[in-house]
Amino acid sequence: MAEGKDALAEAEPSNKIPVAVGTGVKVPLITLATLAVLAAMDYAQSLVLPVVLAFIISLTLTPINLWLQRRLWAGFSAFLLVAGVTLAIGIAVVTLSQPFTAFIDDAPAIGRKLQDRLSEFRGPVESITKASQEVEQITNAAADPEVTEVVVRQPGLLNKAATNLGSVASTLAVAIALTYFLLVTNRLIYEKIVHAAPRMSDKKRALTVVNNIVTVVSKYLLTITIINAGFGCAIGITMLLLGMPSPALWGIAAFLLNFLPFVGSLVGTVSATIVALLTYDTVQWAVLPGLAYFALTTVEGHFVTPTILGHRLELNPVAILLSIALWGFLWGVAGIILAVPILIIVKVMSDNISDMQGFGQFLSGATVQEEKVEAEAEVEQAA
Repeated sequence: MAEGKDALAEAEPSNKIPVAVGTGVKVPLITLATLAVLAAMDYAQSLVLPVVLAFIISLTLTPINLWLQRRLWAGFSAFLLVAGVTLAIGIAVVTLSQPFTAFIDDAPAIGRKLQDRLSEFRGPVESITKASQEVEQITNAAADPEVTEVVVRQPGLLNKAATNLGSVASTLAVAIALTYFLLVTNRLIYEKIVHAAPRMSDKKRALTVVNNIVTVVSKYLLTITIINAGFGCAIGITMLLLGMPSPALWGIAAFLLNFLPFVGSLVGTVSATIVALLTYDTVQWAVLPGLAYFALTTVEGHFVTPTILGHRLELNPVAILLSIALWGFLWGVAGIILAVPILIIVKVMSDNISDMQGFGQFLSGATVQEEKVEAEAEVEQAA
C-alpha cells in the first residue's frame, strides 16, 4: 500500500510553479546565510561547540558502533564506546596534570634560561626597546599632567587556567552525554530522513547520499585518529629516548597537532626545538628533537597516511589554512582542533550533493584534481 501511495504521489501533477533564482540573487543569499550561521555559532559557542564535538566523535565511532550493534544491544554498545572515550580523556588529564603543574611552577626559571640562551640576539632587541621607551617618555611628557593614568590589571595565568578548566569540563560532559544518544539512535536518524522525503525516489536518493557521507566521513575520521595515535606514540618514545622532559606530554600534543596538516607539523617542530634549547647544553644536541619530529611527521604525511587512505580526500592547503583561521577565530583552541574534521565533512557533503560539487572541487587537493583530469582524458580516448 505504501509503495502504491508513493507511486500515485509521483504520478500526480504538482500545482507548484517553479521559480528560477538567478545567480545574482542566489550568491548574496548564500553569503548572508553563511555569515548569519557563523555569527550564531560565535554567539552560542557554549551550546553549539558541544553539539559539533559530539557529532564528530559519534561519526568517528560509527564503524565500531555498527559492528557492536550487530552483536550487542544498541544501548550497551554505545555505553562501552562512551566509557572508552571517557577513560581515554581521564588518562590524558591525569598524565598531563603533573607536567603542566611543573611547567607553571618553573615558568620564571624557564624564562630566565631562555633569555640566557638567546643573549646573542639581545643587542638588536634592546636597541629597539630603548627607542620605544624614549618615544613613550616623550609622549608622556607632552600629555596633560592633570590626567590620571589608569592601569587595568589582567588576571593571572592560574586564574585564567581555572576559569577555562570549568568551561572545558562542562563542554566535554555535554559532548560525551550527547555522543551516547547519537550512537544509540543512529538508525532512528536514518529512518527520520527517509520518512521526511515526500517521494520514493527522493527517499532513495536521500538515503544514498546520507549513507555515503556517513560511511566516508566515519571511516576517514576513525582511520586518521588511529594513525595520529600511532604517530603520538612514536613521538613520545622518540622524546623519551632523546631525554626530553615529559615524553607523555609530547605524545598527546603530537596526537592533537597531527589533526592539523602542515600547521601541526610546523608547530610541533618549532616547539621541540625551543624546548631542546632549554634542555641540552650544546646546540648540536638541541637540534635533534626538532629534526626527529620533522622526520616522523614527514614519513607519516607523505607515506603512511597516503598509503592507507589514498588521495581521494586530500584537501587544498589554502582551504585548510582558511578553515583553521576561521574556526580558531570563532572557538579558539577547540576550533583549531576541529577545523580539519569539519572541513572533511563539508568536502564529503559537497562531493555527494550536486549543487555543491563546485565548492567540493575547490576544497580538493592538487592530486585529486589531477586524478580527475586523467580519468576524464582516459574516457575521452576510449570513446
